[in-house]
Amino acid sequence: MKLSNVTFFLLILIFFISCTEQKSDLKIGFLVDSFEISRWQKDRKYFIEKVNELGAEVIVKSANGDDAVQYSQALELIEQGVKVLVVVATNTNTAAAIVRDAHKKDVKVIAYARVIKNCDLDYLITFNVEKIGELQADYILNKVPKGNYVLINGDKSDINAIIEHDGVMKSLKPQIENGNIKLIYDTYIEAWSPKDAEFTMNKVIELSDEKIDAVIVGNDGMAGGVYSALANYGLSGEVFITGLDAEAIACKRILNGDQAMTVYMSIRKLAYANAELAVTLAKNKEIKEKLSFINNGRIDVPSIVLEPQAVDKSNIESTVIAEEFLTMEEIENSSY
Repeated sequence: MKLSNVTFFLLILIFFISCTEQKSDLKIGFLVDSFEISRWQKDRKYFIEKVNELGAEVIVKSANGDDAVQYSQALELIEQGVKVLVVVATNTNTAAAIVRDAHKKDVKVIAYARVIKNCDLDYLITFNVEKIGELQADYILNKVPKGNYVLINGDKSDINAIIEHDGVMKSLKPQIENGNIKLIYDTYIEAWSPKDAEFTMNKVIELSDEKIDAVIVGNDGMAGGVYSALANYGLSGEVFITGLDAEAIACKRILNGDQAMTVYMSIRKLAYANAELAVTLAKNKEIKEKLSFINNGRIDVPSIVLEPQAVDKSNIESTVIAEEFLTMEEIENSSY
């Protein structure tokens, strides 16, 4: 009986060790642009949650907006033996070097949300970014079918900022051509900086002698800067502002009437989809998801494309709150 107990415990110990080794051997690297943008903190949470659930380990690195740092971090993770790199590219051009060096070590690369250009990228999982711009423009056109518009776009080095702008113009162009909409100013903001967005908007207001009816803004952070500039001139609540990311502070501005809308991308769906694909690749299993193909300047990249959703005062509760992206307490406790 004693021998049986010893044998039993040895078997349990061997099983535990084998499971531990299997998990530690299955490492996924997650390279993030910068956690200074609050939404990426949520991506990290959901990504780790799902990868761990699937039996793998995540090593997370943040580049703080520095593409050289991100490249060094990628090399470090490759040396640590990650099977797959999931990359929120700081610079979608220079990140091609990450893909090339990863492939030298047979490490696959998934571009998270932002396509990495001009390389043999393995996979991309993103939202329909052009649709984001269309949602913003269509919403404002419905509110202000005739008037003067300003466009404050994201960083031009981020391909998503360009695609989002393309979506905006896809909806606006016919109305500009027929004279219903006048585009007063259209610019890109380096690093999606709220402070630079505020500075730019202050200058537009200062130098323009025309009434501004709407500002289509690339994300919620910059929308905050635009709001501050408008408030400086007593225009808060009088000019329609769009955003992107459904940040808590933006949702509070929406509820208060200081921002018209934002675009919600289910970060949980994005993070889970990336986690599931990463673990599938790490385990050398068959990919069963339906794939689209997006050209990155070199190849047609196998891609999973998710759909965004417009959010305003009427559906905050049925979207961001219902999906537990935010709580009403988080929104109410935000200040601006």
